[in-house]
Amino acid sequence: MKKTKKLWAVLAAAGLLAASFAGCGSNASANAGSSSGSAASSSAEGSSASDSGEKKVIKAVTSGTLAPYFYVNDDNELTGVDIDIVKEVFNRLPQYELKIEQADALQGVLSGQYDIAVNNYGYTDERAESYYFSLPYKTSFNEYIQRTGDEPLTSLTDLADRGYKIELSAGSLTANALEKWNADNPDHQVNIVYSNANFQVRYQHIVDGTADVAIDDGPIIDNLFPQFGLEGQLEANEIDEETEDFLFPQNNTYFLFGKNEEGAALREDVDKALKEMKEDGTLSKITTEYLGVDTSPDEKYFDETPN
Repeated sequence: MKKTKKLWAVLAAAGLLAASFAGCGSNASANAGSSSGSAASSSAEGSSASDSGEKKVIKAVTSGTLAPYFYVNDDNELTGVDIDIVKEVFNRLPQYELKIEQADALQGVLSGQYDIAVNNYGYTDERAESYYFSLPYKTSFNEYIQRTGDEPLTSLTDLADRGYKIELSAGSLTANALEKWNADNPDHQVNIVYSNANFQVRYQHIVDGTADVAIDDGPIIDNLFPQFGLEGQLEANEIDEETEDFLFPQNNTYFLFGKNEEGAALREDVDKALKEMKEDGTLSKITTEYLGVDTSPDEKYFDETPN
């Protein structure tokens, strides 16, 4: 049984469409710019409250629209694997009071309106210029999206030799990796079609033959097929470990903080809690509950943060 099949009960309850993935996951680019002065101002207010013995309010921000990571359930409550993880982090930090809101996560932290972004963010050098990254809290896995009945792909060599077209945004991690593949494998060239089309259009292009395959985040797929009316027309096939490692060598997700003194201090506290949660199995428990498989990061990634 494919990994995504274990997600259906969670995703069906969410019933939400991930209409835009801008800023989410490992394939999107970060907003440019640097932290504004308002970030220090906001955190300074919390610092004085902490000195007086009161809990410091930490404002977290998420888009709230990407099941099973973060979404609003039938009871109008924000939930999901990322949400449960960040809540548990702050349950272990009694000096803080966590409040979570839905807004533009990257811009919200950059402007200083929010202290921590919870949005399934992967690492990019561009983001690292403007934000501090926490230790990782989960690892993603990806799958091939193919027409139903199509012979499952076995490798990038197989994809290339079939002459399959894959539609990708220029500058995405997947596009960058496949460009490197093409440079290193002149006899097995992947046919990349550059496009800014959204998920629904790209998936429809696979159905109608404009394209042949997509490579996307496994846990979201069972949510998207019914939303797009493509059940029975497309299917997800697992990617072999060698290809996964080549495309996404560190396919972890992180919390983001303002790149300033206050952001660095908050990250240090959050990282302590994340290490505890890795050691006592809490990250494994939460990811397994939502995803049907343990996607907690490998221990080697807890030695130091990316930046």
